[in-house]
Parts: sequence; structure tokens; C-alpha cells
Amino acid sequence: MKTILPGAAIGLLGAGANNRMFAFAAERMGYRVHVHESYEDLASVRAFAAGVDVITVASGDVPAISLQAAAGSCTVRPGAKAFEAIESGIGARRDTSVSPLADLAVVAARGADGAFVYYAPIAIDRAEGALDIARSPAPIDSRMAKRAAGLARDIFEDLDLIGVGCVEFTLTHEYQLVVNEVTPHPHPAGHLTIESSVTDQFEQQLRAVCGLPLGSTDMLRPAAMGVVRPGEGEPDWAAALALPGVKLHLYDGHRGHFTATATSATLAKQIVRTACNALRITL
Repeated sequence: MKTILPGAAIGLLGAGANNRMFAFAAERMGYRVHVHESYEDLASVRAFAAGVDVITVASGDVPAISLQAAAGSCTVRPGAKAFEAIESGIGARRDTSVSPLADLAVVAARGADGAFVYYAPIAIDRAEGALDIARSPAPIDSRMAKRAAGLARDIFEDLDLIGVGCVEFTLTHEYQLVVNEVTPHPHPAGHLTIESSVTDQFEQQLRAVCGLPLGSTDMLRPAAMGVVRPGEGEPDWAAALALPGVKLHLYDGHRGHFTATATSATLAKQIVRTACNALRITL
């Protein structure tokens, strides 16, 4: 297995916030990042792949056929197999017929050598079906956490997923874990790892695809993240940022997320919710 060292060229297919955060992590560690957004033009994908050392994906808008095209000229991680499975419908949607006790996510990484690490499970709150606030550690016991991680590991191995991914679960009232969705790249809920963990999910993705040792997923402090959805008028950024432990990550315009660390995940969630609510005041 070839190790791709700092100074090498990382090819990044697609665009969006995840790709931007991955690029920051890679450049911080001394890699050169080349971004290619015209992934539907397979000839240009092949030419792009010939000029980099490895290709990766940090967002879900890249089709498997583009990864297949790139693989003819360059190592691609994660490979097309994982994206083909997602396109075929594995965990494609949340099962609304299941009565949930909680929604959970396990963000994890698998290396080319089969090494596997996972972050503490993340509890997810939704608004109109979409991620609203995530907090970690989730309020579950260690046995349930290990069970969820074990299921995630099995899925990663079945997909031969090399990189970072996320498995979302519903925890039923019977304490059964039902797989809802599999994401073969860094996940919005995992954004909280930037502040909460020794190694965040984007550096972890880089380590995995480059064949480096996977980083520690130890939690430095409980954390939460909340999706920024400002109301009308100019958001009151100052009020939100006055709250203890709050960090702002904006992608473009007013889209982004807050994170907060605290002595408990519950307190971090309360801080993040207060920060998000502060933005919805119409001035």
C-alpha cells in the first residue's frame, strides 16, 4: 500500500462546503489540493485524475460513473463501489414507519489497511426532516455505542469504503438499531468534531485516503453543532458569538453552522440553539 505524503497532489471532485473544509485540512498538512467540478465530463475527469496522486470526494453530488472514470488513471478513495451502493438505494431514506426513541449517527473512518476508528455516537435532532442540531456524546450506554459502531464497521467493509463516512440509525423503543442512511463521505453532524475531537473528520478523511495512520478520535470536550438558518434582516452575529464556547463556520452568504463545546452535550446543545435563535431576529 503506497503512502501519499505531504507535498503530494490531492484531487478533489465536486464542490460545496465539505470540499472546502477538506481542502483547508489538507493544505494545513502540506498537501496541494486540486479541485475539479466538471465531474460529468468524463474525458476531463480522466485528464484531471492523471495529474494528481489520489482522488477523493467529500460531498454526495459526484456520481459513481465519474469515480469509475477517474480510477482508470489514479487511485480513488472512497471508490465507486460505495457510491454505486448509495445510488442503488442502500439506506436511501429515513423509515418514517419506525417509531424512534432517538436518531443517532456514527461517523467513522476506514483505512486502506482495514484499520477502523469511530467517533462517539452523535444524537440528531431534526427540523422538517432535516438535520437541525447534533450533539455528542449521544445519551446512550457504552454497549449501544459499541453495537452501533460494529454495524457501521460491517457496512464500511461491505462497501470497501476507504475514507470517512457516516451511518445514521433510528433507535427504536425496543432498543433496536435500524439503519436509515449511509453517507460515504464526511457528514454535517460530524462538523462538531472540528472542535470536539483530537482529529476532526476532514483530517481523518485525508489520513485515510493517503494511507497514513488514522488519527485519534478521542473527545476533548462534549460538543454540539447547529445549522445556521437566519431569519429576515441582518443576522445578529454579535449576540450569537457572545455565547460561551461558540464557534461560527460560514460557507457562503449566511449558510453555515455553529458549534459549541461545554461540560455536557446537553449544555452544548442549549448554547447552540440559543446562538441559532439569535440569528432569526429581524432587525
